[in-house]
Amino acid sequence: MYNHHDPDCPKFSEAGLAVIQDEPFGDIFCGCHRYAEPHVMENGTAVAWPAGWNREQASDWRAAHDLARPPPLEL
Repeated sequence: MYNHHDPDCPKFSEAGLAVIQDEPFGDIFCGCHRYAEPHVMENGTAVAWPAGWNREQASDWRAAHDLARPPPLEL
C-alpha cells in the first residue's frame, strides 16, 4: 500500500492510510503532497490531493473525472 505522505510528515502512518482506504470517497489533504495531479487510492474512490488543493477544487476534480460522491439514498 502506497503512503502519499513524506516519511518525515507527522501524518505518515500506515494505520491512518488503512482507515482512508476503507472509507469510500475519502479525501487526503496534506501540505507534504509534492505532486501535481491527484492520486486515486487503491480502493478506486479515495483520493490524495496535491498540496494546496482545497475541498472545492477536489469536488470539481471529482465531478470532472466521474468520481463524485453519490447522493444520499432517499428512503
